[in-house]
Amino acid sequence: MRRTGWAVLGALAGASVLLYAPAQAHVTAVAPDAAPGAYTVVTLRVPTESATASTVGLEVDLPRDHPLAVVRNETTPGWDVALRRSRLSAPIDNGHGKQIDEVVSKVAFTARPGSGVAPGEFAEFRLLVGPFPESGVLTLPTRQTYSDGTVVAWIEQSHDGTEADKPAPEVRLAGAEHAGGHGSSPAGSATTAQAGGGWAGSTALGVSLVALGAAGAAFLRGRRTHPPVDTSSAS
Repeated sequence: MRRTGWAVLGALAGASVLLYAPAQAHVTAVAPDAAPGAYTVVTLRVPTESATASTVGLEVDLPRDHPLAVVRNETTPGWDVALRRSRLSAPIDNGHGKQIDEVVSKVAFTARPGSGVAPGEFAEFRLLVGPFPESGVLTLPTRQTYSDGTVVAWIEQSHDGTEADKPAPEVRLAGAEHAGGHGSSPAGSATTAQAGGGWAGSTALGVSLVALGAAGAAFLRGRRTHPPVDTSSAS
């Protein structure tokens, strides 16, 4: 019974780790104040998945279907930032009555020597952007570069309700249907995303821990109910 109990406990503990770990790996976008027509800060949370290499680069593509008139990066200590611009086929309003025909289409963060995101750590990169569209999903395809030359492309989108293997970070706005991306936050509400994780991973961990506690309690009750048999009098 003791061996069986420990086997059950070990299996449940392993399951909780397996359920939670994948949710911790994704690059996510967090913008709890996002609202139609608003200007707000989008935070990209970037965990380093590699056990041996640091994150040294991050390249974020901004949407072309809804060009953002204003894009400003926060100063990130130890990192250089380059804003790459593209010319529009037709001018847009910058939200203040001025027509512009050029917008930022890509933001590249590059770590200076000794400033990468080490294994087991994460970093946040912030952009002030706007105005947001009236509704829909703001998708931010992102490429994460490691010090060993590996590039992980967080650019996939799902259209059938399932989560992509390497989902692009996204921010969902009012009236948006779930598009299968990761790290989205509806307009005007607090986000539940953790450092590279989400609600689903946290819920799975919680359920597993509850099951683990229940199994442990049952195991201990079993030990009290069935004490070792004293065979000394049998002789």
